[in-house]
Amino acid sequence: MTGYAASLALVSIVVLMRWFVIPQLSLAHPYLFFYPAIIAAGWYGGFGPGVVATVLAAAALTYLWLPPLYSLRIHDIQDATGLLLFVAVGFAISLLNEARVRAERRAREAEAAARRANEWH
Repeated sequence: MTGYAASLALVSIVVLMRWFVIPQLSLAHPYLFFYPAIIAAGWYGGFGPGVVATVLAAAALTYLWLPPLYSLRIHDIQDATGLLLFVAVGFAISLLNEARVRAERRAREAEAAARRANEWH
């Protein structure tokens, strides 16, 4: 599974959980449950999948949980501010995951180079 497919799957799972498993939460804290999906998507795939998860989650949140429901319109400044902060945090999480992916790649490359150097001696 690619990182982008994982993003779609993770956000879909959260939407279904939020919609069917924990509906008693009503409209309270709609952003909270989407952060783990963004973290997992970024962990699995890096920046791009993390951003895709963020955008998908923001669209789902706007459509399903922010008033007016079943619309992509944003009702008031508080909802707009909350959504903007959610997207900013999602992008930050994605950037941090990409930095982790690159650091791990550099460490593997350095380890492989050290092994090759030891083999020549």
